[in-house]
Amino acid sequence: MAQNDTLGHTAMVAGEVLMPGASNLIAGNIGAGVATFLGTGLAVAILAPSMPLVAALTAIGLRWNSYKMATTGGNLLSEVAEHIPQSPPKASTPKTSG
Repeated sequence: MAQNDTLGHTAMVAGEVLMPGASNLIAGNIGAGVATFLGTGLAVAILAPSMPLVAALTAIGLRWNSYKMATTGGNLLSEVAEHIPQSPPKASTPKTSG
């Protein structure tokens, strides 16, 4: 069983290299796969002419997010948000009428 999981994850990674969103398509998440494909293409088309490094990092991030969604069901944004320390709410001062 573990070998099948390894083979499936390898296929998902290989798919992401070839086409953004492929891991979601393989996992059956058609909407998320298509959204990743279109979002990655749009982001690269907009960012590549002026900021090619940012475009490449965006494409990698979106593919990584697609793979994470397909394998764990979560996304990168929620995982990063879990590790950001939350500041306690500020105490409110009573308002005085003047």
